[in-house]
Amino acid sequence: MTNTGNGSANKQSAGNEVQEDAHVYEDEINLMDYFLVLWKHKWFILVCSVLPALIVGVCIYLSPRSYVVTYTYDVKDDARGDVRGDVRGDIRDDVSSWNLNEKNFNVLQSRFYSEDNLNRIIDNLQTNKLDEYAEHVRNFKADVSRKFVEFEVSPPFIDLSRLKVADPDQLEKLRDMKAFLLKITIMGKPLEDIGKIALVIRDNFEKVAPLYMIQEQLSTDIRGYNSKLANIESSRFGLELDLKNNTEILAGLKKVDVTNLDEKGGEVVLQFDVGRQSQYLPLSYQVQAVESKIVEVQGQINANTANYTYYEALSGLSSQMVAELNDKLSSSENYTIELFKSFLADLIGEIKEQELKDYLASYIKKIENRISVSVPVSKTPKISSIAKGTVKKTGVAFAAFLMLSVFAAFLREGVCRRHAEGAIRQESYSK
Repeated sequence: MTNTGNGSANKQSAGNEVQEDAHVYEDEINLMDYFLVLWKHKWFILVCSVLPALIVGVCIYLSPRSYVVTYTYDVKDDARGDVRGDVRGDIRDDVSSWNLNEKNFNVLQSRFYSEDNLNRIIDNLQTNKLDEYAEHVRNFKADVSRKFVEFEVSPPFIDLSRLKVADPDQLEKLRDMKAFLLKITIMGKPLEDIGKIALVIRDNFEKVAPLYMIQEQLSTDIRGYNSKLANIESSRFGLELDLKNNTEILAGLKKVDVTNLDEKGGEVVLQFDVGRQSQYLPLSYQVQAVESKIVEVQGQINANTANYTYYEALSGLSSQMVAELNDKLSSSENYTIELFKSFLADLIGEIKEQELKDYLASYIKKIENRISVSVPVSKTPKISSIAKGTVKKTGVAFAAFLMLSVFAAFLREGVCRRHAEGAIRQESYSK
């Protein structure tokens, strides 16, 4: 019995070894079949991978080379003077300088790439017979990944999301850090057109883009003026009530009868509380103190009235300037900062109040300063070519077409075998 069991086990073991050998042999046959298929269709694979890659390489090599022009602007605020705010308050007016912190930089980019500004650039490109590049800018509106102008600041702004800073004051300082240099890189082709393209883009950046920043600043100023008007209105009731109370107190003090006091009694002394202590003043001094308080409160009321009138007028004037910018910047008209300056010069002749004339005259000088700082460090930048990457792109194309041709070769072989098997079956059925 034992020998019979051992014999059965040996036969089963021998059977498993034969099956494993058969699987290995079958795998070897399958790998050989793959190699034979590749060898059989080697010319098909070679032609279908090399030829398209060569065509791609030749097309890239013969295509017009792209070029870049970089303008560098000095945007340091400390080089522009220290003219900030107005004479009556702390409203900041940075229109005379770049004030290029991260927020303003993002506003500058977003306004430059706005649809209205892109349409203006397209119109100017077409006017200068740069229709091909105008179409490139028009396509940018549909595909924002295709940059034609790149902005870069130095030093770069800090990514606060990567910093572990919890102090609000420190965070505010980091957010308000300003750039020293601004670089704009203009990309285009061909070589004979890149100079004209760069001048159109630069003209828009220097003469139109500042208007968007001025528009933003004016809107901020209007909010500041309205806030000050609200503060004056909220304090008006308290001041008038204080004036009324002191006026009544003064009237009461003046009604005190001192004619019946004998000469030894001296002057009437009144008591009033200051904190936890009681102080005594002669009647005449008390009257003078109340009169001084009335004069002080009345002066504050008069000052608030004058400030209210001034800020209300400034808010109206700023709203008028914003309306001009909104109207002109939303149209296809080629409106520039020089034309805005001319508008302000005409507007100053229509104003009667001397304070507003002085404010507007000062604002025009700040616009002139803004124009003077909107020039690059070098007016004749170097034109550089962009590497095409012909070899790299050709290699990628070759790898892609090689995989496609190998897949096509196996697909073709499978179809041929199915046709052959079908023919054999049909012949066997006919027999």
